[in-house]
Amino acid sequence: MRGVHVLQAFLVVAGLTLGLLVTAFFAYGVLVIFGYEGTTVLSLPLLFALEAVAILGGIHYSLVCTGRVSWQELGWVPVRSGWLALAALTCVAIYVVMIGVQSVLRAISGGIEIGMLPEAFVLFPRSVFGFLGSLVFGAVAVPIAEEFLFRGLLFRWMRDRWGFSVGAVASALVFALAHPPAAGSAPMIFLIGLALAYFYERSGSLWPSMVLHGVNNGIGILFIYVALSLGSAPTL
Repeated sequence: MRGVHVLQAFLVVAGLTLGLLVTAFFAYGVLVIFGYEGTTVLSLPLLFALEAVAILGGIHYSLVCTGRVSWQELGWVPVRSGWLALAALTCVAIYVVMIGVQSVLRAISGGIEIGMLPEAFVLFPRSVFGFLGSLVFGAVAVPIAEEFLFRGLLFRWMRDRWGFSVGAVASALVFALAHPPAAGSAPMIFLIGLALAYFYERSGSLWPSMVLHGVNNGIGILFIYVALSLGSAPTL
């Protein structure tokens, strides 16, 4: 698989994402014309679902259907359960370390914050179904899709071309830059990206990376809904 194929996959994913967003906004506009007055149609659970569909659909259309790569070659292979447990514990450890670093920064500077949780908390529907939808799409579907794109495809190509260290750092940097500021702080996302590349490299499977990614997103969503239930913005 050549670099042009990786670029093509990213462009197809970007095009599908834009097309799905335009379609969603158009559908919302039609609902408003017919009298719908809700404000949560274009909420984060729906955006999570659209992102997952765009990524998986783009990879399937541009690479899998053309025979350039298979899902198994990208990392969709079974792995021992110990890797999955270690990935989940690593994510918790990263949060503990980042909380400690933030506490030190606050004590030294009196105000610097890393901002580990998403800032777009107002887009999360305040309901049980909103919480469940956020978990299903934000902590399951999106991690699966993004791991195929950023580790199975991008990191794999960079590693084969420049080696593990450069591939891990470069793919983690792209991973951090691809997330908007509202998704969380770039340093936190970059650190998570390094850990995701490491687990993919050592285990030979995307499953540990998907678990780590999913636990990370799940923790963020859980804290957000706890904060929303208390009527305040998340400050972790």
